[in-house]
Amino acid sequence: MVSQAPLRDDGFTILELLVVTGVLAVLFGLGVGFLGQTDPEQIAAAVIAGETRNAQVTARAEGLPTEVLITPGADGMPATVQARLLEPVASWRFEPGDGVADPDLRPLLGGQDEPRGRFGHGRRPGGDGRAPVLRWSVPRPGEFAEGFALRLDLRLEQRQAGSVLRFGSALDLQLDADARLQARFRVRTAGGGSQGAQVQSQLPLPLGTWCTIDAVCDGRSVWLVQDGQELGRALADGGPVLEPGESLDVLPADAPLPATVDEVRVFALVFAPPQYLPTELVPTRLFRFAYDAQGEAVAVPQVQWLVPEESR
Repeated sequence: MVSQAPLRDDGFTILELLVVTGVLAVLFGLGVGFLGQTDPEQIAAAVIAGETRNAQVTARAEGLPTEVLITPGADGMPATVQARLLEPVASWRFEPGDGVADPDLRPLLGGQDEPRGRFGHGRRPGGDGRAPVLRWSVPRPGEFAEGFALRLDLRLEQRQAGSVLRFGSALDLQLDADARLQARFRVRTAGGGSQGAQVQSQLPLPLGTWCTIDAVCDGRSVWLVQDGQELGRALADGGPVLEPGESLDVLPADAPLPATVDEVRVFALVFAPPQYLPTELVPTRLFRFAYDAQGEAVAVPQVQWLVPEESR
């Protein structure tokens, strides 16, 4: 026979209530003490440190500069912290038999195979001469509304004027007769129109040597980079002009170059989702932290906050 303990129907005893009340009082006191010690500026410092770390990691990984913006909130909204990041969109090598599963990323190849590429096989003009070495129809131009970075590896065989690549209406990258890079960018203006910006390198590309070339538009400026060294920069306030149906053409056939191209990469420059700061903190203006291609700080402002009315 299994015994059963007698049931209690008299509720809590005074001693039990006192114990519970004492425990709750201790916990409440600890919580109030913790909240009282929470400093909004410490919270902001932690958020800013996280975003700047993201920007530095991105810069080091991709070899391109990045930034972090602290922006005052509008209409009573809290201030935000955002890191500009490079989002890989597409990357192509030219190994025989390699395929691309995603039809949106599948390019059309022209020219001819070059077994002596930089990382394996490359691609050079040739064949019927009527198509670019690579043509990619951009499926979602809106991905690049905030900016883009294009990267390719190029080996030039002789000095000759010609076209390196075209990215729709946004970029025309060429070489002059002395093998100097010159880029014509087009960005949108605030009024709905567009304007051009030009960057000209003073240094010719070397012959018979592989070079990594970057062309970048970040919504405020445009620039060219060769092997990690900036060749030139120009102001260009606005996102790139890239229309539906436009394409990326590498080594276009109408202005051929005696060159071989290897890995081609396309990045979208985007801002990470905003991180909100405590509402008590209102920055006096927009602050910008900037990092170079190695992730080293080149601009670290001292963020200043408006003084709340009650503390004046």
